[in-house]
Amino acid sequence: MTPAPKLRWTPHPVLALPTREQIAASYAKMGEDAAGAFWLKFHGEREAKIKLELHDPLRHGYDSPLYERTKQILDDYDELLVLGANRLGKSRDAAKIVVDNLCSRKQVWAVFEASEKASINKQQSRIHDTLPPEWRDLGAASSETYVKYKRQNGFSGAQFILPNGSVCMFFNYKQDVKDLEGYELDGVWFDELVPIAFYEAMAFRVGRNRRQRMLITFTPLDGNKPAFTPVVAKFFAGARITETRPVAPQMHGTLKPDVVHVRDCPPGHMPFEMQCANPKARVLFYHWGMNPMGANNEVLDRLGGRPKEQWFVRAYGWVDKPLGSALPKFGNTHLITRAQFDALAHRGTARYCVADPAGTKNWFIKWYAVTPAGHTIVYREWPDAQRYGPWAVPPEGGDKHDWRPGEAQRLDSGRGMDGYKRLILELEGWTHDPKTGAWDGSRSERIERRLIDPRLGGAGIPGQEEGTSIIDLMGNESLDAKGRIALPRMFWEEAPGRHIQHGLQQLQTAMEWDESLPMDALNNCPKWYVVDDLIQTRTCYTSYIGPPMTSERDALKDIIDPDRYFIEAAYGFVEPEMFRTRGVCAY
Repeated sequence: MTPAPKLRWTPHPVLALPTREQIAASYAKMGEDAAGAFWLKFHGEREAKIKLELHDPLRHGYDSPLYERTKQILDDYDELLVLGANRLGKSRDAAKIVVDNLCSRKQVWAVFEASEKASINKQQSRIHDTLPPEWRDLGAASSETYVKYKRQNGFSGAQFILPNGSVCMFFNYKQDVKDLEGYELDGVWFDELVPIAFYEAMAFRVGRNRRQRMLITFTPLDGNKPAFTPVVAKFFAGARITETRPVAPQMHGTLKPDVVHVRDCPPGHMPFEMQCANPKARVLFYHWGMNPMGANNEVLDRLGGRPKEQWFVRAYGWVDKPLGSALPKFGNTHLITRAQFDALAHRGTARYCVADPAGTKNWFIKWYAVTPAGHTIVYREWPDAQRYGPWAVPPEGGDKHDWRPGEAQRLDSGRGMDGYKRLILELEGWTHDPKTGAWDGSRSERIERRLIDPRLGGAGIPGQEEGTSIIDLMGNESLDAKGRIALPRMFWEEAPGRHIQHGLQQLQTAMEWDESLPMDALNNCPKWYVVDDLIQTRTCYTSYIGPPMTSERDALKDIIDPDRYFIEAAYGFVEPEMFRTRGVCAY
């Protein structure tokens, strides 16, 4: 018996043990003394590395590819949602990212859990064990350093201050969300089922006075049921899958390698990363088997006999909406870049404008281009999310499905008819000479027709003479104090007023194509496209459910109404000058 097998080897998921064949081959090649010395040294170094990893995981712990990707995304983006099954390493990686940021430079982080007990037992213990050993129990080391921790009670005062001035504070979702007001933070970590109110309170601060990053780690389950929470809905709305990974071979019994499991993924693949509609937000999915430090075998054992949807959630972090979208076919295929649209527009398109007016809130307005081949492209929306914020925010959850009004509905609101006319002209490229008061549309977009919601657009003011509707008022010239034309006429028509389901059905048809056949520009492709920087529209197309599950109060309905009006009007491509202008007007 050689000395090597007598050594006691500590199991480790990454630092592999030598095989008996390797040991035997080394003895045959090196001789008994040299081989024995080699394996003794190898064993000592391996054991020392494992002990060092346990003692100081921040500087000597193993970093999986998932950790590296999480850290890289959070360096580049303001918000990151990490979805994956329990015990695949999400919380471990998040704790290390928080501690790494706190130790590398002076920062302030807030860390959230479901309850005070969960915070103490999970987050606080993880973060304590990840701190550099020399900083774990400093006590009141100075007037500006305080790290006092007990395993039973967590950090004293639910916070600690490191010697470099960094501060970490611990909160839980049972506290009043108003308790968060006034803090200036560099980072936030939400673990598990974060309520939408807490997310919104922190998201409001992103990009305000200092760069604040937000990390959310979440297993999308509520008990044994998939949990498509309002926070998940916020990240998924309008998102596009940017990277996929193949299903692990161990999963092929349930997740077949030749089947499309998720829209916009190749057969046998699952989403790995998504770019959110918010350009500063991403979603990362922790896939089974990618972290050797995770409980991969236990997760696989528990999946036996469960439905396919459970495999999606527990092995890949993917969760579908409990209620389908009104436009289920919408996906990456229907998105084109701004540069692609500009190239198409340069070759010639017919353009249209459609408005959904309102009383006290902003109107929602969209512009459409139709190509000679009959493809419709939604190319502009107002108000846009980049300048005005979201038009709609996710519902509060439970049995509520109506999206709530966002800040874009009120920001910079209060325009009258002249204000909207001026806004539309400027967006379409008209220029105004303040000296003469003249508007020049020689280089503007040519808008063939304009449509408006028939209920408000054609309704006059009660008790007044005819000519007081929005259509009438927009069709009038506005004169300045000198009697000059301050704003030209703008002609609008009442949109068809059919039931919402009729328009939705037409939109579904326009987005359809035979996905079993190769795409063909003439015979097999969608007829409806969206420029990918239209965040409000993308959010609506992926999230709007429609009646009877949603009501007229659903904020997403404002975004889809112009689409319904346009497609029901059946306007197509027209040759230039087919519709002649009527005097000095904005078409």
